[in-house]
Amino acid sequence: MKAMLNRLLRRILRGPFTARLLKACGVNPVHYWLLVDLFGRLSERNEFMTQLGRSGIALKTMAWFYFVFLSAVGIILVFARLSLPFYFSIFLGITAMFLLALLISETNNSLVNPEDGLVLAHQPIDGATYTAAKLSHLVRILLYVVPALNVVPALAGLWLPGAPWFYPFLHMGAAFAVGLLMALFSCALFGWLIRFVPAPRLKTVGKWMELIVWMSFIWLPQGFRFLPRIRSSVLLAMPGWLEVLLAVLAAVVIVASVIMGLRSLSVDYMLRVSSIVHGSSSAPGRSRPPRKASTVSGWFGGQPGRAAFKFILQMMPREWHFIRQVAAFVPLLIFISIWMAQGVGVSPFSRHFSSWHVFPHIFGLMFYMICSVISYGNNYKGSWIFLLAPAGALKRFAHGVFGLLWIGFVVVPHLIAFAFLASLWGVGSTAVFIAYSLAVASFYLGLTLRLIEGVPFTRQPQVSGNYMMLPMLLAASVVIAGAVALQYFFVFRSILAVLAVTAVIGTAAWLLTRSSLRRLAEIMRFTLGLVSGESKFLYQEIIT
Repeated sequence: MKAMLNRLLRRILRGPFTARLLKACGVNPVHYWLLVDLFGRLSERNEFMTQLGRSGIALKTMAWFYFVFLSAVGIILVFARLSLPFYFSIFLGITAMFLLALLISETNNSLVNPEDGLVLAHQPIDGATYTAAKLSHLVRILLYVVPALNVVPALAGLWLPGAPWFYPFLHMGAAFAVGLLMALFSCALFGWLIRFVPAPRLKTVGKWMELIVWMSFIWLPQGFRFLPRIRSSVLLAMPGWLEVLLAVLAAVVIVASVIMGLRSLSVDYMLRVSSIVHGSSSAPGRSRPPRKASTVSGWFGGQPGRAAFKFILQMMPREWHFIRQVAAFVPLLIFISIWMAQGVGVSPFSRHFSSWHVFPHIFGLMFYMICSVISYGNNYKGSWIFLLAPAGALKRFAHGVFGLLWIGFVVVPHLIAFAFLASLWGVGSTAVFIAYSLAVASFYLGLTLRLIEGVPFTRQPQVSGNYMMLPMLLAASVVIAGAVALQYFFVFRSILAVLAVTAVIGTAAWLLTRSSLRRLAEIMRFTLGLVSGESKFLYQEIIT
């Protein structure tokens, strides 16, 4: 039955009506379906592992998580007896926010980091056909995510006062319309970027666009506070016909911008794909590390440690996959930093809750984000270069990885925090708090080192693990809330208690880090052995 439905759907989609529709949009139907089949085959062969719309397992798992989460939210809001228009607008807003963040990221990854662009650039394929085939997986994301976000809320809305019997159909239709609008907006946005931004800088701009989207979600509640003031001071002073005229003009401008952005995307993309692929995601670094950095890195494993220190220091700001995944954490980090700056006058030793109780545990979230994605990189096929290193050097290389993460993400932030807090809390209290935070952050680092699954930046990126990032962060937030409660009620009641807990956690961090570094060296040796074995099988296939 399923096979018959698939054949029927395939016949409809590839029939004459769809062909005429594609031609009307400037897309070559024959080339389009050839490219769609090609991208599908590459996904089946695990050649495309970084695009969510082409990974069925990742997409289904993420959709189920959204389904459970938004179903609970919808049922709670129904019991709260909200008005039907407010309930309707809440879920349309949630759909727009989730899809905008997701589609901006997917469009950015597909167009700004094309894995197949150079191969197909010399083929007689126009930009409209290529981009249409390249972005077809966005439709699959809509078909999964929109129902996951809205099916239960649409049905639950029938229990609200004044809801008509056709409300679920109205809700789902509006949700799909919002999803389609977000997809068109995402594509049009990158059409404008590709047209006006220099190709070598497009990766950097795309990275910042994702960051801006996440930042806008954090500051969106602040913007809602000013809407009543704007309406009372400006809109109410306008005549009704002028307000309608401005709304119509705004809609015309938005539609025209989307259409022109899509035209720019279809015209200019294939002409600039080579420059986009070879563009850097950041400014070029110095040819030699500073003498002090080289000396410090030598404390962690000698020459192999310095090599790891320099390698990761250069790759972190350049590796597309790493930047794309970690960038989602930056807005949250900025928001937490502002929150702690506002509560800097309250010391953790004052027996009042302080926002600085959270400070040691931010490093747990940060190291989870870093260590869970640092193994993956776009240039994973160059991992064979590490086969030339002696086997004994991998242990010291692992110490260099730890050295960079510990110095750059633990020691330096704590030194800055000590200089900032000493004049407010006193040198003694600040020193005790910083020592405690150093121990906790080091423990988190030793624990999350076990998430590294090989030599950094040498494994093929895959989207299958990314969908678990949000659930894991939510679970980690619950654990951190419990740890903060324990600190507040039991630890930060006396300096002696803090010193005793610091000694215990510091010892545990040292033992855990030693074990994690041994495991990391074994994992790197194992994964490099797999690379060596795969190369051997490849040569045997060529010979036979």
